[in-house]
Amino acid sequence: MELPVAYTVFHLNLAFSSIEEEERQIVIDRCYWPLLKLAQDGFPIGIEATSHTLLEIDKREPNWTAALRRLISEGSVEFIGSGYTQMIAPLVPAEVTEANLMLGMSDYQETLGVRPQIALINEQAYSPGILPLYKAAGFEAVMMDWSEPSSHNNNWSKSYAHRPQTITGANGSQMPVIWSDAMSFQKFQRYAHSEIGADEYFEFLGLQLEQGAQAFPLYTSDAEVFDYRPGRFGSEAGIGAVSEYERIALLLKAFQGTDAVKLGTPRDALAFLADDATPIQLETAQAPIPVKKQRKYNILRWAVTGRADLTLNTNCWRLYESMLAAGELKTGQWRTLCELWASDYRTHITEKRWSVLIGTLEKNFPSSSGLAAANTKYASHLPADVKVERVGRFLVVETPQFHLALNCGRGLSIQSFGPGTYIPAQAGAPAKNGFIGTLAHGFFDDIEFGADFYSGHFVGEPATSPKITDLTKCEPVISFVPETGLVHITADIETTLGMIQKTIEFELNSHRITVSYQGISFPLANGTFRCGHITLNPQAFDPESLYFQAKNGGHTPDWHALWDRTTVISLDHGAPVSRLVSASTGLGLTDGVLEFGDAANYIKLSMDRIDAAGIGLITAKPVSDSFFVRAAITLGESDETVRSLETEVTTSLPDPKIRYSIEFGEQPKQL
Repeated sequence: MELPVAYTVFHLNLAFSSIEEEERQIVIDRCYWPLLKLAQDGFPIGIEATSHTLLEIDKREPNWTAALRRLISEGSVEFIGSGYTQMIAPLVPAEVTEANLMLGMSDYQETLGVRPQIALINEQAYSPGILPLYKAAGFEAVMMDWSEPSSHNNNWSKSYAHRPQTITGANGSQMPVIWSDAMSFQKFQRYAHSEIGADEYFEFLGLQLEQGAQAFPLYTSDAEVFDYRPGRFGSEAGIGAVSEYERIALLLKAFQGTDAVKLGTPRDALAFLADDATPIQLETAQAPIPVKKQRKYNILRWAVTGRADLTLNTNCWRLYESMLAAGELKTGQWRTLCELWASDYRTHITEKRWSVLIGTLEKNFPSSSGLAAANTKYASHLPADVKVERVGRFLVVETPQFHLALNCGRGLSIQSFGPGTYIPAQAGAPAKNGFIGTLAHGFFDDIEFGADFYSGHFVGEPATSPKITDLTKCEPVISFVPETGLVHITADIETTLGMIQKTIEFELNSHRITVSYQGISFPLANGTFRCGHITLNPQAFDPESLYFQAKNGGHTPDWHALWDRTTVISLDHGAPVSRLVSASTGLGLTDGVLEFGDAANYIKLSMDRIDAAGIGLITAKPVSDSFFVRAAITLGESDETVRSLETEVTTSLPDPKIRYSIEFGEQPKQL
């Protein structure tokens, strides 16, 4: 009987957020050379690195890369790929991920003489849309965390963890997945840091083997945490008198002396993939972008937290769009984009490296055209086919395409938006023909939902001050711009941020409105800031065909049903994980669009990435014989990576803009 395999993958990253550039040689000496010594001493290991890290090492220690190349050719090391930089694929354009993988493959071939067959998903942030990109790049398998996806897939057999499985991504793409595992690598780190003894560690491993493990991820994480401390947290273990790499060598030697398990590499683990294994999906509606480790490590930490993630990501999108507009991108431009979009700038980045980053963005950012904005000329009369009427506190607009009822007592929040003329409804509901709107207090009998659920507004909750909203009384001004064909509804709204201006605009021949704000500057104080709320009218949709979809780094949207056999699925992406971490997951919206719908109609909530690279949040819950479904776009969340900003290094970059659109339509007819 073949022995189970225990495999390792040591992740190398000289661009690690907390490592200053002048510290990189120390990391090579303390962490990377001892790692190669493990392989030289006869322990088979896996090593993964971005090609950016390899090139940085080669500049300082060409003997190290030469030694790694030799060990790979001898079979002592299996090299695992990841791309040119450690970039979060579900947050960036598919084309940038494709370039990142292509550049990485090219660099690996030139530096090490190999094109790796297995890829470690960067930061273990996965979406089904990115799987075809890895397959097209030439990878045969991917590595992904077991712990987080399995916690959301209650229908999985526990035996899935015992060996590699096959996963299904977008467009029916399939690839083998070799598991990394947060619980396992954290246990290994605790042993290496002398927090637990060898006996306790082997008890842990023995339990895994007793439960049937055939391919066990011994260690699948950072190499820089041994004999070096990046300095992210005050709770980091101290470095003892005994080298941690020596403790690792002792552990691996003990493995070689047992007949219960053998040391191997990810390729050895892949041999346990069953040919008849049923393909599984890593993502769920509750967790559309699974990420490594505990739920505080979610996609939002690289999107809308950090030092100024929103500003940084928005300006990366602006740079990308401006480069595309100028013509086909050159290799150097792709490298610049990949570097600027690297995950390490978005967590515990040091002051010095942050300043360098901002300088790089400024250097590459397109200069202003210098053209003055055109003067807007408003018509004195609205077009004849726009009907506007004040009905109590509501401003009701009717066009040939839709009705729109706005609540002037609540900051022009949307009471109802849908096709046809406005048909008022009772009991706190939107219009009977409204697709979205306000579900007023009393609409649901359930006391859990005994509140007003508005649409078309924002809510900010700073960490140390009262809540901020635009839900206050206002008086709108209506105008028409003949040159653009746009009708504008504008109001000045008093908030705790000061006076802001809110505008709702639309074209006559569309089913789309656009909401924008003036007078709100980013970044705001630490806390959350969510806008673009849309609340579905449950009377207007068929619950059994409800769905949502969004692009999360792929060429096609990731689709999720909101109905599970007998009821609407219960989920809340924006629910806090803890007092410190304000949300658990979200949607990348890499084309800026979040779509809801059923078999007959759809609603689209859109935010252009060059306005603000916000993240989508979904809430869905069954309520008695009805349901509650809502979406929003978050522009700011909180976690342990949030840092105050140094004004002098951020003011030169254009601020994000709050501007989003809401559109409805009929589903295409099936032929």
